[in-house]
Parts: sequence; C-alpha cells; structure tokens
Amino acid sequence: MSDDRDDLPTDPEPGRSGEPIIPGTFLPNDPIQQRYRDLGPIGQGGMGEVRRVLDRHLDRVLAMKILSSHLLYDESSVRRFQNEARITAGLQHPGIVAVHDHGDLMDGRLWMTMREVRGRTMSDVIHELHQSVRGEAWPEGETGPTLFRVIDTFRRLCDGVAYAHSRGVVHRDLKPANLMVGEFGEVQVMDWGLAKRFGEGDVKGESLPPLDPTMTQAGDVIGTPAYMSPEQARGDLELVGPPSDVWSLGAVMRKILTNKPPVEGTSPIVIAQIILGQVKPIRETLEPWTPALPEELVAIAERAMAPKIEDRYADAAALADDLGAWLEGARRRKSALAIVESAQLREPEIRRLRDEAKALREQAIASLRALPPAAPAESKYEGWELEDQAADRERAASLLEVEWLQQLRGALEAVPDLPEAHQRLADHYKDRLLDAEARRDPDEAARSEALLRSHDRGRHAKFLAGNGAVTLITDPPGAKVTAYRYVEERRRLVPKKHAVLGVTPIREAALPHGSYLLVTELDGYAPVRYPVLIERASHWDGVPPGESEPEPIRILTADEVGEGFVHVPAGWFISGGDPMAGDSLPRRRIWVDAFLAGRHPETNQAYSRFLTSVAAERDIEPLVPRRAADATARTPELLWSIQPDSGALRIPEDQSWGTNRPVGSVDWFAANEYCRWLSARRATNCRLPDELEWEKLARGTDGRACAWGDTVEPSFAAILGSTAGRLERVPISAFPTDESPYGARHTVGNVREWCQNAWTIDGPRVVDGRLRPALATGQAERAGRGGAFYAVPELARAAARFAARPDTTHPGLGFRVVIPLSQVAGSRPVQNQPSVG
Repeated sequence: MSDDRDDLPTDPEPGRSGEPIIPGTFLPNDPIQQRYRDLGPIGQGGMGEVRRVLDRHLDRVLAMKILSSHLLYDESSVRRFQNEARITAGLQHPGIVAVHDHGDLMDGRLWMTMREVRGRTMSDVIHELHQSVRGEAWPEGETGPTLFRVIDTFRRLCDGVAYAHSRGVVHRDLKPANLMVGEFGEVQVMDWGLAKRFGEGDVKGESLPPLDPTMTQAGDVIGTPAYMSPEQARGDLELVGPPSDVWSLGAVMRKILTNKPPVEGTSPIVIAQIILGQVKPIRETLEPWTPALPEELVAIAERAMAPKIEDRYADAAALADDLGAWLEGARRRKSALAIVESAQLREPEIRRLRDEAKALREQAIASLRALPPAAPAESKYEGWELEDQAADRERAASLLEVEWLQQLRGALEAVPDLPEAHQRLADHYKDRLLDAEARRDPDEAARSEALLRSHDRGRHAKFLAGNGAVTLITDPPGAKVTAYRYVEERRRLVPKKHAVLGVTPIREAALPHGSYLLVTELDGYAPVRYPVLIERASHWDGVPPGESEPEPIRILTADEVGEGFVHVPAGWFISGGDPMAGDSLPRRRIWVDAFLAGRHPETNQAYSRFLTSVAAERDIEPLVPRRAADATARTPELLWSIQPDSGALRIPEDQSWGTNRPVGSVDWFAANEYCRWLSARRATNCRLPDELEWEKLARGTDGRACAWGDTVEPSFAAILGSTAGRLERVPISAFPTDESPYGARHTVGNVREWCQNAWTIDGPRVVDGRLRPALATGQAERAGRGGAFYAVPELARAAARFAARPDTTHPGLGFRVVIPLSQVAGSRPVQNQPSVG
C-alpha cells in the first residue's frame, strides 16, 4: 500500500542495477538481496513498515511489508502477521491485495511482498469530496469526486469484502484508511492483519486502547474504535462475523455522507458510546451547509449500522446489492434529468410561438373588424394572411408541446418518481386546468385536474384543495350573510344553501372554490344578491383597482331600490372570453361600479305612458315605434298611430303590443329620451346601460354563458325554437327561468337591448381594470346586447355583441334602464365599520 507522499524516493526503472543498498533495511549479507532490491520506504505503522522493492527475478516493483523488530518476541503480533499472509494469499480477488511471497530476514523480522497500490485512501477521497462542495450542492462534473462516483467506488470496495465473506473471512478493521483507490480507479481493501476465518479463535493480548480512536488496536477489543461494531466494542468475539464488517462499512459510508465518523472522542469514550447504542441518526449530525442527502443512501447506511446484528445486512454482498441498485437508479435518474433538461430547452420556443400567434390573431381581428362584411375579398387578404400566420405559429407550438410531453413522459418511464419531470407536468396541467375552468369546459377541467393530481408532489396541494375565501363589508354593517353554492341541475345553475357566513363585516371567510350567491339580510332593508367567484386558493376581497381596502356594499331600503329594479353591487366580474358568442371581447376581469337596473326591459305600457306624458310638450312622432325603413319607403311607417285631432296614441291590437310585453321598434334616440323623462320623474339619473354593465347584469361574476348557466336552452327563454307558433315578443312574466343572478329577467331572449355606448372593436373604455361608462354621440354605431325572440342560441349568449346605427328600429330591439347607485336619491356617507377579530 502507499500514501503516495511527495517525500518518498522516486521509483527507479525496473531492471536497472548498481544502485547502492539503502542502509538499515537489509543486512549486507542477507540472501534476500539476491531476490529483492530495496527502493525506499512507502509508509510506517504500529506493526512495522512498508517498503518499495524491486523483484529482480520478475523485474517488477512490489511492496514489502516488514514486521517491526520490537515485535519479534510478541507472539500475538507474529501470529497476526502470519495470519494476514496466510489469509490474503488465499483471497484471489481484484479488490484484495494478494500476497506474492513471504519469509523472514536474516535478523528474524518477518516480511511479505504484494502488489504496490498507488493512489489514495478513502480518507483522502472523502476529504476531497467535501472540500469540493459549493453552496448546498454536491459537486458535479466530468472529472473530480462526485457523490455518485464516491459511492460507486465504495460499492466496488464492498465487492472485495463480499468476496472475503464468501470465502469465510471477516476483515474486522475496515475504515477509510484501509481502503485504497488506485491511480486508474482500481480499488483495494488493505491491511488484513486482524482478519480471521469464521469460528476461529482470536489471539489474546494485553494491549490498551490507544487514544486515537481511528487507529487499530489489538487485544480483546479488536478493531478501530470509531469504526468497530458494537459486538467488537463489547469484546464478544464469538459474535463477530460478516455483519460486523457490514457495520464498519456502514460507518465508512456515514463518513462519506457527513464527513464525520459515527462517534468522536478518545477511544474509551467512543467504545462506550458504541456499546450503549449512542450513535446518533445521520440527519441529527448534519451541519447546516451539508448538501441534501439521498434518502435511500441514508437508509442503507443506517441499516448497515443497526445496533442489532439481525437488523443489519447479512454480509457485504447484500450491502453492495442495495448500493448497486441505488447507483443504477442514480444512473437512470441522471439520464432522465438530461431528458428533462432537453425538454426545458423547448419551453422558450413554445412560449415564443404562442406569443407570436396571439399577437398575429389580434392584428388579424383588428384588420378584419375595420372592414364591413361586404368589403371586397381583396381588402381582406391582409387579415386572412395574418390569421394563417397565427395558425401556423399555433400549430408549430402544439407540435413542439407534443414532443415536450413525450420527453417528460419518457423521463418518467426511466425514473417513475423523478420529481423534476413531475413538477413540470404538474405545472403544465395546472395551467390547462385554469384555462379549462376559465373556458367553463368541465370535461377538460376534470381531465386536467386528474393529471395534475397524478403528477403533483405537494407543490400544488393548496391549489388542488380548492379552498378560497371571501371578504364582505356592508354599509350599514350587521347584515346576516348566507352563501348559496351554484350547482348544475338539468342544464341550469341552481343556488343551493351552503352555509351562513356570519354577520358583516366578514373577512376572509373560507369557501371551497366555486360560484356562489351571497345574500344579505338586515331588518328594514332589501336583501342584496351578491354573486362571487371563489377561484382555487384565491381571495374575493372586494377591493377596487388601485385601492387597498374593500369597498363596502351598500344595502338599500326597498324604496331606495324602487319597484321594478334590481340592485347590482359594485365589484369584479368576468367579461367576454366566450368563443361561441358572436364578437365576444377577450376574457377580462373588470370592476363595475354599483347600479340599479330594470328587472325587465321597458314595456309597451311604460313606453305609452311616456309618450302620452310628453305629447303636450313636443312632437312625439320621432319617438313612436316604427317599422324599419327600406329603400322604397319615403318616410318610416309608424306602428303606433297618432290621432290628428286629439294627438292621442292608438296602439295596434296585435298581441305583441300587449301592455306587459317589451316595447320594440324604437331607436336609440327614442330610448334616451325615455331615460331623460324617467330621470325627471324619479329625480335621479336614469340612462341606458353601458354594454359591460349590461353584461354583468346578465351573467353575474363567474363568466357563465348566459343568465342561468352554460347551456342556451330554447325552452328557458324567448329565442328561436322556444315556440312552434308565431315568433314575437312575449309577456315579461313569461319564461321565469330567464333570470340572472341579480334577478334581472329576459337577458337571453325576448328583445335585444340598446346600450348607451358607441360600438368599437375593443369595447367600452376600461382604465386600469375599471369600467368608465360614456354616452355615445353623433351617428356612430351603438352597441347592443342580449338575445331576441328570433335569435339562434349562439347569438343569445351574454358575451355576444351587436352594432347598429342609432336610428335603427326592429321589432326585437328594445331597451332597459339603469341608475348609477351614486346618484340614487337618499345616498348617504359610508358608516364606520366595526373591527373584526
């Protein structure tokens, strides 16, 4: 063996002669010099020294181990020296240094020769491994020590010990200093001086434990204290067998993992700790800077060092098998990680292609929307080209994503529990789940959630639990709040009582994710319907954009709300995002200030009352419902006649003009005149809704397709297919199923409704997430919303948008009135809220 120190003599070339004998090694006339030439010292130990010699017969350099002269008359030392020569001579294994020859010198000292091992001890290797640690990670690289390489080296050393066990031999002094790693990676188990065959007696001695617990001691307690098994420490030599070597190998493995021996201190203290079973678990001895340890290796080391013999590996072969299994798993893991890293390289390209596709789609929409439907095809080429380019980018991204998924699944085939692959797939399916829930696609949402659960390793546990919270502050406070959860029943979302949340103010009340209708109850006030969407692991806080505190929800008296009106509290709602709705805006979360809205569209009765009221003051002919003008009509045909002599109105007896049916065939200007008249009567500001106010009124906050849910069913509303008879406006009492979360009726069918804003490609003005309603002027096209008695289901969805000239009339085009809550008579300052908690 060798310490490979720089101060040793340089090896002469084999076969050279004439060099002088180094004094003090062999006697001048010792016949051994005819066979061996001394080349200098390699190392010194308690039992003697090791020298480098040249075998003159075979022209090779060997190591010669020579017993110290002061031990010549120590029977146990002599027997141990002879025992080592005899045992190792019979162990023919690449990991064990075999004895080539042995004998005694002229002065009586015993010697043996063996192959010289050039390299380092495991002590040196372990020291270098821990010196190479940077930060909190084990070193990685093509060269130098890594945890994988050191464990692989250690496993091969275990193979040598396993061979000895198979031949009936135990080493009894395994420690890092006795395990060598050669220059080319070969491994050798050294110093078999304390080895014995199973069942053989031990040579008794009287030596006392040395102070250094890592030095070998002889006598009844045999081995190196810091690395000896409990049975060795107790001196129960009849119990010493292969599991004893396993304990020592476990101690070496512990040194590899922690850079510490199992116990530290002087030899008597170490022995006592081992005997008493006071070896701490590995994880209790780690320093803060120790890199993460693989659980499997910790378990292997601790099993090897189990205090009870029967709890350990039976021999070194069983230990080597588990190490081999870990190494094979580590090799697979390394290969699988390379696959994951390769997949990661695709992610920026996938994102880039998707971003480009989105930008191109937006450009295409802007280009084509600017053209009237009848524009020549040539003028649409640019928009079509942009659409094609967007489709190409999306297709390329999808193909790359397929390859990305295949790579990650391939990595999991190699290492089924690879966290890096599971994490990326979990993140992917979380995004898919969020997208599916936003699109209200229950099948894709269920599939994505199942896949997310299969890949998540705890990172998304809170998200998957689905719990969120709601905060609700009211003015005045003290309102009881009951939460009703929307549950789909027979194609309708039906509010089912979930829980009483308490009395306002309510802060961060826990709710499972889902869509809810909160209802407030306070004596002397009208109930408030407050729909909320509790998304996964989210908080519906009611905080307006740019602010830090929730906006209190005003609770109104029945008189403040007014007959025929519903209260739409201030707050966020999901706008747009419905691909099946014509001209839908993109999905956005928008804050809309509170307002009151007509429970139903304005009726013939209310409109006739308006005309009768203003007839004495102005010409009402422009306000009277009229047939839509066509190319042959010189003047529009009035549908309601005005008596020349009295100016009284005459309404047709046709049932569509029944008093409790929505008024139709009025233009935008007439609808605004009605609002001005109503404002004067109510002493407040009545107007047409902004189209985003109308959308919130119609669908609530959760992004549903229409008032009652996601299925536009003709039997639920007055749309095309709802009747086998004549298509016409129906009484406002009909189709009670056509009711929104706020209680508004006929937003899906009956009549389409004028909105106050001009129609634009991008929709109404939204600043920092907050709607800024604006009244249109001039002849710009006005926005319209809602379905009608002649509308197909696709055009009756809440996100569908329409545009018409303001002087347009149609039997299915009416209106309803809204009142901003800030202008409601009796408006009052917000009351102070009591503290909570």
